[in-house]
Amino acid sequence: MKDEPGIVEELRKMENLGKLVIWLQDASQEIQGSENIAGDDAHKTTLFTDKNTKELMTGTFGGAGRLTEIIENNRMLFEISPEIIVLVDSTGNVLDVNSRLYDWIGYKPEEIVGKNFFKLPFLASENEIKIKNLFSHEMIGSGVFPQELDFIAKSREKRVGMVHISPIRDKNKKITGTMLMISDITENKIAEGEIHKLNQFQESIIDNANVWLSVMDVSANVLVWNKAAEAITGYSREEVIGHDKIWAWLSPDEGQYQRDVTGKGVSLIEGAVFVQNFETVIKRRDGNTRTISWNPHSLLDNTNNPIGSIALGRDITDQKRYEEKIKKQNAQLKKLNRIKSDFLNVTSHELRTPMVAIKGYVQLLSDMSLGEVTEKQKKALDIVLRNTIRLNNLVQDILDISRLESGTMKFVPEKTDTRQMVEEIAETMQSSASIMEIKINADMEDNLPELTVDSGRIKQVIVNLVNNAIKFSPRGSNINMQARKEGAYVLFEVQDFGRGIPKDKKEKIFETFYQVDCAKDSKLLGGAGMGLAISRGIVIAHGGKIWVESKVGVGSTFRFVLPLKPVRDVEGRFKEIDLFSHKECT
Repeated sequence: MKDEPGIVEELRKMENLGKLVIWLQDASQEIQGSENIAGDDAHKTTLFTDKNTKELMTGTFGGAGRLTEIIENNRMLFEISPEIIVLVDSTGNVLDVNSRLYDWIGYKPEEIVGKNFFKLPFLASENEIKIKNLFSHEMIGSGVFPQELDFIAKSREKRVGMVHISPIRDKNKKITGTMLMISDITENKIAEGEIHKLNQFQESIIDNANVWLSVMDVSANVLVWNKAAEAITGYSREEVIGHDKIWAWLSPDEGQYQRDVTGKGVSLIEGAVFVQNFETVIKRRDGNTRTISWNPHSLLDNTNNPIGSIALGRDITDQKRYEEKIKKQNAQLKKLNRIKSDFLNVTSHELRTPMVAIKGYVQLLSDMSLGEVTEKQKKALDIVLRNTIRLNNLVQDILDISRLESGTMKFVPEKTDTRQMVEEIAETMQSSASIMEIKINADMEDNLPELTVDSGRIKQVIVNLVNNAIKFSPRGSNINMQARKEGAYVLFEVQDFGRGIPKDKKEKIFETFYQVDCAKDSKLLGGAGMGLAISRGIVIAHGGKIWVESKVGVGSTFRFVLPLKPVRDVEGRFKEIDLFSHKECT
C-alpha cells in the first residue's frame, strides 16, 4: 500500500467528486492487495464491487443513504482525506462529516451530524444567501464552480474555504443530496490581503510622491505615470500608459534637441550611461514649457539585461527663474560692494593723511616743544589728542574692514628681530600712554630667536593689545610687555591693571564688532570693535594662538604665541578664517 503522505498528496489534487472516485478506486485496489490484510478479509476493505464502481462513477447511489453506506464501509479513506468532506441530504440536514472539520474549525462530527447545514454556527451570516443559492437544485444540477466562503471557527476566528459542491442522485437521476469538499485557503487569503495592502501602499507612495515618477519598458512605452507627472505635464495616465507617444508630445521641437534627449534615454535604458540631474525642457499640454531635472535609473533582470527604466523628475522651472534672478542681483551687489570698498579705501587714506599731521602737531603743542602753554591749554590739547587718536583708530578699522572684504590684506613673511620689534613698539606707544601718565615696561628674554613673520602685521597685533591696555588702565598705572621663548614658540604678553573682563565675556571679545560695554566703550574710547578679531586672525594665520586671562577689578593679561618654524601661505590661511561669522554687538 502507498504511504499516507503519498495518499494525502493525491487527495490534495482533488477538485470534484470524479477525482475522489478515481482516487478511491486506486486506493481500494491497493488496500485489497496489501500484505497487511488477510486474504479472506481483503474484500471487506474495497469499495469497488462492480455495483459500487458504477454508482461512484455515475454519481448515482440510489440516494444519499447508499453513499453514506459506502463511506461508512470505508471510513479510513474518508477520514484521511486532506479536505473537509460534508454530506448533506435534500432537506439540508448533515448526513456525515469527516474529522478534518474538527481540526479546521473546532466542531466535532457529533455536533454537526443530523443538524440543518444552513443553521450551523460556523457559517458566516453574510454568506447565508450565497450558500442557499449554491445549494439550489438548479445551481447544482447545472454545475457549480468552486466558491470562496467565510466560516467562523469555534474560537470565533475567521476561516476561509474553497467549497466544491457535487450533487448526489438516485437511480432516477434525481438530486437527493449534496457532497461538499472544502479546502482551507485562510492563509492564502491572508497573504493575498497583505500583498494587496502592500500594493496599495506602494501605489500610494508613487501617487503621492511630489516628484514626477514614470516607468518605461525597453521601447520607452509608459508603464507607470503618477499624479505628479499628470500635474506637471497636463496629460493623464489614461492618455499615456501603454505607448511612447508622450515623449514626442512633450518635446518643445523636432530638431537636434529632441534627438539628443531621445538618444540619452535609449543609452540609459541600455545601461550604457549613468545620468544624474539631467535637465530638459518639456512642452506641457497647454503649450507652456517647464524645466525638468531628471535622475533616471535603468532596470535590469536577473541576468543583468535591460528591461526598462525608472525616471524621477523634479520641476525646477521656478528654481531656475529664481536662480537667474539671484544671479543678476548678486552681480549688482558685487558691483555696489566694489564701489563701496573703493570709496572706503580712498576715503580712509585721505582721512588718515591729515590725521597724522593733526596728531603730530597736537603732541608737539602738548609737550611744549613749540612754546609754553598754560595748564588749561594743555588739558584742552589732551582732549584734542585723545579724540584724534580715537578717530585715527576708527579710520584704521575702516581700512582693515575694507581690506578684509576685498581680500587685499597682504602678508609678507620675513626674518624679524623679535626683541627689536617689541622695543620699538614700547617706545612708540609710550607717547600715547604718557597722556594718561601710564608707564610701559618692556621685559624681554636675552637671545630671543628670530621669527619668520610679517613684522608689520605682528606689530599691528601688539600695538592693538597695548592700545587696549592704555584705554582700560587707570591714570598713573603701569603696562608690562614681555617676550620669551617657550619650547617651539615665542610667547608675547601685554599686562594691564585696569578694570578687567567678566568671565562670561572673555571669549566674546575676539568676535568682530564686540565690546565689553558697547554703549560706554564705543562712546568714550572709540573703535569699531575689530581690533582683537583681526589680531586673532593674524596670529592664527601665522600658526599661533591668542587668549586672555583676566579678573574683574584686578586687570587683564593678553598672551599669544608664534611658532619658531614658519607656516606656509600665511595670506591664504588668513583668507580662510571667517572673521565675520560672529554677531555684532547690540
